[in-house]
Amino acid sequence: MKMIRLFIGCVYFFSASQVFSQNLPTFELKEPQRAAEFIYRNSAKESLIGVQLMGAVRKPGLYYVPLDTDLLKLVTLAGGTEEADLTKVVVRKVEPKMTGVYEVDLKKLMKTTSESRTFQLNQDDFIYVSQKEPWISNDVSKSITIVSLITSIVLTAVLIDKNSN
Repeated sequence: MKMIRLFIGCVYFFSASQVFSQNLPTFELKEPQRAAEFIYRNSAKESLIGVQLMGAVRKPGLYYVPLDTDLLKLVTLAGGTEEADLTKVVVRKVEPKMTGVYEVDLKKLMKTTSESRTFQLNQDDFIYVSQKEPWISNDVSKSITIVSLITSIVLTAVLIDKNSN
């Protein structure tokens, strides 16, 4: 009988804590991504183009770079990536010859040694480096936490009941 009362008390406590925690807002403290302007040039007479780089890079923003800058060099100038999916880099070009949206595999581009590996940038190109998908989603993680908590409560109740006899 003690065991049943202890178990019911634990389940009631757990369900009450879930109700209260669902009503409270949760906040994740994360520094916002800051966009800025960056200028890179080799000489003062070199003409520059403006391209936007956003997403999972260390320094996102508007970059003024030399005309011969390729995509790999731009990502390097931005300090590399943070938890990025390098197989899905989106490039939106507005140049009349190549207008459109392209998905570039930077991993494959880095492994290629031929001259065709470069993906040249032009004025007003927009580049987005996407985040990696997490291995376990937040919903699955919450479910695993709840199941493990219930299991711990039940096992604790069983051990208390077994040791009290």
